[in-house]
Amino acid sequence: MSESTLIDLHKMLGAQMVQVDGSSIPERYTTLEEEYSAARRYAAFFDLSHFGKLRLTGKDALDFLNRISTNDLNGMRPGMGKQTFLATEKGRVVDLCTVYAQQGSLLLQTSPGNSENVKKWIEKFIISEDVRVEDVTHNFPMFFVAGTSAADFLKHIAHSSHRTLLDIDKMPRHNFIRTFLGSKEILLARTNMAVGDGYIIIVNPDDTETIWNSLIESSRKLGGSPAGLETFEVLRIENGTPFHPHELNEEVNPLEVNIMDAISDRKGCYIGQEVIARLQNYDKVRRHLVGLVSDSKMPHGSKVYDVKSSSGSETEVGVVTSSVKSPGIGREIALAYISMQQVAPGSRYRIRVGAKEFGAEMSTLPFLV
Repeated sequence: MSESTLIDLHKMLGAQMVQVDGSSIPERYTTLEEEYSAARRYAAFFDLSHFGKLRLTGKDALDFLNRISTNDLNGMRPGMGKQTFLATEKGRVVDLCTVYAQQGSLLLQTSPGNSENVKKWIEKFIISEDVRVEDVTHNFPMFFVAGTSAADFLKHIAHSSHRTLLDIDKMPRHNFIRTFLGSKEILLARTNMAVGDGYIIIVNPDDTETIWNSLIESSRKLGGSPAGLETFEVLRIENGTPFHPHELNEEVNPLEVNIMDAISDRKGCYIGQEVIARLQNYDKVRRHLVGLVSDSKMPHGSKVYDVKSSSGSETEVGVVTSSVKSPGIGREIALAYISMQQVAPGSRYRIRVGAKEFGAEMSTLPFLV
């Protein structure tokens, strides 16, 4: 099925489209408040086909990826998934990826718009290994179901003869199964990208229309709703999920992102391991990714200052990386990197935007909504 057919399906539902990294993706269908409410009340589903996807094949693929990334991937079997950082020799973030081990290949999910960069970075280290990397971002549409009852929503649309395969709320996070929605086979993975647990659905192109229509049909019966990138961004930030290039870039080291499940301190060497280990062992991590709450907008790039600083003596303690207004919290929220010495729940800061100054307080991640 062509991308244009999926675009037509979105437009028939009233979606306003936006161009993201060469793909046309729904920005919103109705209003942010309605779509957000659907996710918080029951379930919302998103077209995230623009997310990067790489396929690694060859007999050395798993061992090779294990040797160049931060997590211990040894022993991964088909159906298992793990998050892992790719880092430069200086211990700086290339991306945070999710690895799905399939029969005979690995599927690597990258941040949106970063698949080409990740592919080039991986290929730089292939010398004599039997590893091939293919960018399959546009080969496989990808949907995301999120919400307080996302698992129940998916169970309702599973074909009855396959319902026993869908005990998905007990599936280990990032693991996946090959199962069916209706009569169509899908890859279904559990993730914590937004609103706690959600589910990635990767589909064969020829089945896209059928599966998207199944989601729509079920939403009319059960109360879920399609939602766009505007709502996804709110849910992402509320959840504290980092994305390239906002929170993940070569100005940041993986320890600052503070997703420790993606970093193994027991395995051997990997790219950037010496720097990362030194920072960890000698307690030299300078800052952490945290949440901020304010009554005023906190644009990307806003500087964060110590609240005790006076105009004559300012201490810059951090920078805002992403921000939105949260309908659930009713205030402006942001992700920001803050100096470790200033990181404590309830800490207060000053933020300057142009000539305007206002207060903000720290929140742990994910935000309490």
